[in-house]
Amino acid sequence: MLDFNLIQIPEVITTEEAKGLIQFHKEHPHLLQEDSSPLYDGRKIPMEHIQTGWIRTLMRKLEYLSIAEIASQTGHKVYPEQTEIMRHPNGSEIPWHIDVYDTMEGDTIVPQTTWAGVMYLNDDYSGGKLQFKPCESLPMGFEYTPCSCELVLFQGMDFHHSVSKVYRNDRYTLPLWFTTNLLDMRPDSK
Repeated sequence: MLDFNLIQIPEVITTEEAKGLIQFHKEHPHLLQEDSSPLYDGRKIPMEHIQTGWIRTLMRKLEYLSIAEIASQTGHKVYPEQTEIMRHPNGSEIPWHIDVYDTMEGDTIVPQTTWAGVMYLNDDYSGGKLQFKPCESLPMGFEYTPCSCELVLFQGMDFHHSVSKVYRNDRYTLPLWFTTNLLDMRPDSK
């Protein structure tokens, strides 16, 4: 049986940095990426589309911190696969899934993603909780209530997870994914 690990790192960024990332997302709709899934289409700005120095530096800091924490707490060696700024509009939710993705052509890609992370940028909304489905390692399931400026890391390929419906305001996050395959590491630029 696989052990469930949820690593919580509070106050990783400042409130001002979080607000700056949200404002950047709002002011740069031309950087939003298309996606084959309507859940993500036009809602995310991948790191490789961002040229603003302080934001790229902050995203790298979060990747390095995540890699160090995962290695320290589990002994796993991982590499950054994908990092982006994401908006979940009021009324949206993400159904149960593991971290696979589809190409624009509709092909399913099963990456060697082992870990995922979510950096929460705001908490002025209701709902939007990270939920884990009951399984052998988590017989009762698990629900995490987001806290602004906190980074949460978990095994996104091994445990089915979802995001409950968001109410009241939009939910902004900075999701990260990590792979065990050095060849799947994210390119540095577009």
